[in-house]
Amino acid sequence: MILFRRQSCLSLLAGAIFGCCLIAFVNQFLHMLFYQNVKVVTTNTAVKNQSTKDVVKAFANKVIIDEKGKNLYDRVRILCWVMTTPANHDNKALAVKETWGPRCNVLLFISTENDPKLPSVKFDVKGGRDGLWGKTREAFRYAWDRYQDEVDWFLKADDDTYIIVENLRYFLSGFNTSKPMWFGHKFKAHVKNGYFSGGAGYALSKEATRRFVKEAYFNGSICREDQGGAEDAEMGKCMENLNVSTMDTRDSKGRGRFFPFNPDNHYFPGDIHAGDYWYWDYIYYPPTQGRNCCSDSAISFHYVDPNFMRMLDLFFYQIRPYGVIDQRPPIPEPPPDVELKAPLWFAPPKPTPPPTQPPTTPPPTAKPNSEKEVKAPAGNNNITISSNDTKKN
Repeated sequence: MILFRRQSCLSLLAGAIFGCCLIAFVNQFLHMLFYQNVKVVTTNTAVKNQSTKDVVKAFANKVIIDEKGKNLYDRVRILCWVMTTPANHDNKALAVKETWGPRCNVLLFISTENDPKLPSVKFDVKGGRDGLWGKTREAFRYAWDRYQDEVDWFLKADDDTYIIVENLRYFLSGFNTSKPMWFGHKFKAHVKNGYFSGGAGYALSKEATRRFVKEAYFNGSICREDQGGAEDAEMGKCMENLNVSTMDTRDSKGRGRFFPFNPDNHYFPGDIHAGDYWYWDYIYYPPTQGRNCCSDSAISFHYVDPNFMRMLDLFFYQIRPYGVIDQRPPIPEPPPDVELKAPLWFAPPKPTPPPTQPPTTPPPTAKPNSEKEVKAPAGNNNITISSNDTKKN
């Protein structure tokens, strides 16, 4: 009896082991049958035996880019310098470092204090808006002196600007960096040929940067030498004096790529009338709005707070519709004003409200019997008043 029970237990154990093995085999077979073409690549596997620079190329901020993106990373090398301030190091500047910043070939944070966490480059210039132009002059000179042989384009952005670096590379790939050009969101005020919004960010070609540093930095007749003035307008004056072309950055359909406000302000911009808002009196080209507001290769948005910056990064780089194919041409089609000959756009005047009709005089009504008419004072014989309206003695 005891022997029979032992044999039964052994039989049950053997059956259980066989069953587990069979289940494992079936699972493996189904996996091979249905997922044989799926390759699961982890970051550790993909970057094995690669240099740090190669890791940044292929997994900029943990985002996998295809061969086209890798090719552009090497061919369109961009230095991004970010204007920041000590009060923003731990929030706005940090958000840039954690989102779009590492996708640049070189990333610099320009501030008035050193901060190893970013790290930041310290310049002894005025803080606040009064020092923006001084900080800009020093930043371009610093970047040129150290990185002129490593990059092709020099981008300036604020710490609340969000840049889609891959779209910037794609757009710039159609231009020759040895030509004097700069790019951004174009305004028509203050400078004859226009200038670019500082908040939306602007990019200078290598030749434009060379002229700025070598020909204008020490020449007060070309560029302002002190730290005062509006940073973007002063840069516009410099570029015009240096014969640097202020390019059209719209796509072939006239949709913008660089934006001085956050996305919803351009999707829902409101009434476009002269005098309603300064923006309508400043923009160089006709605005677009709604689903037509922005190019499919949009590059920048401004006034983006740190939380929204991380949200944009999530939607641009992590949430992607399955099966959507990028059908853009290898090089962007030229913008409408590639020859820079388009007439300036001016906001339409505010509609004149229709004239108000004078009120219709109601027909006279019969007076109450209790009233009697009294003659008006001499000289006004044609006027009568009611006795009820006269003072009682």
